Amino acid sequence: MGEIHQSTAVQERGDDVTRFGDVAFRELAPGVWQHTTYLDLPGIGPVPSNGLLVVDFDNTLLIDTAWTDSQTAQIVAWADGVLEKPIRAAVITHGHKDKMGGIAALHQADIATYAHPLTNEDAPDNGFEPARNVLQFADNGWVQGEQSITLTPLSIYYPGGAHTRDNIVVGVPTAGIVFGGCMIKGTDNATLGNLADADTAAYAQSARNVDAAFPRFDVVAMSHSQPQGREAIAHTIAMAEEL
Repeated sequence: MGEIHQSTAVQERGDDVTRFGDVAFRELAPGVWQHTTYLDLPGIGPVPSNGLLVVDFDNTLLIDTAWTDSQTAQIVAWADGVLEKPIRAAVITHGHKDKMGGIAALHQADIATYAHPLTNEDAPDNGFEPARNVLQFADNGWVQGEQSITLTPLSIYYPGGAHTRDNIVVGVPTAGIVFGGCMIKGTDNATLGNLADADTAAYAQSARNVDAAFPRFDVVAMSHSQPQGREAIAHTIAMAEEL
C-alpha cells in the first residue's frame, strides 16, 4: 500500500464539533462523545475513523483507539484535561489499524485494555500490542461475568464474523446508542468496504444478530459514517445478503 502519512487537518465542520489537536469530538448524547481522526492513505486521501468516549461518573470508557499512538495520546489528554474524566478502560472492536493502531499509547498511560481473544491472537501479526485483558463471551454472544460489571455502562456483544472474524459491537443502553464499528455501514456507503479479512459467508447473519441484540437502540454510530438511525443496520444486512 505504501507509506501512510498522518493527517493533521480535521475536515469535519460544524458548531457541535470540538477540536483538540488532530482529534475532533462530537457529543452524541449527554456523556457520550464520538472521537474522529484522519489518516492519509496513498491513492485515497484522508480517511476518517470514529470511536466513542462514554462517561462513567468521574471516568470515561474508550471504544477504539485512533489511527495512531500520537492521536490516541491526544484523546487521553482531552479526556483528562478538558473533559476532566480520565479514561479508565478501553475496548477494542477489532484488530485493524483504525481501531487498534493507538493501543501502545493507552498502555503507556497505564489504561486497562480489552479485546476479543481473536483480536489479541491476530494483534502481533498486524503489528500491534495485544490488549491486556481478554473479553469473555457467553454462548449467546454477550460479555459475561465480572467484565460485564467492570465495563458498565457498556453492553458488549460478539455477533459472529463479518467485517473481520473478531468484530464486536458495543451498546450504550443509557443513551440508546449502539456502536457498530466497521461492521455496520451507513446508507452513504454503496459497498461493505474492505473485505480482505471478512467472513463473507457469515456477514449477513451476523448483521441480523446485531439487529436482534439491540432492538431499542435508535442511534447507530459507526467507524466510517456519521451516526444514523436503524436504517444503517438494515442497509448493511441488504448489502451483505448480496455477497
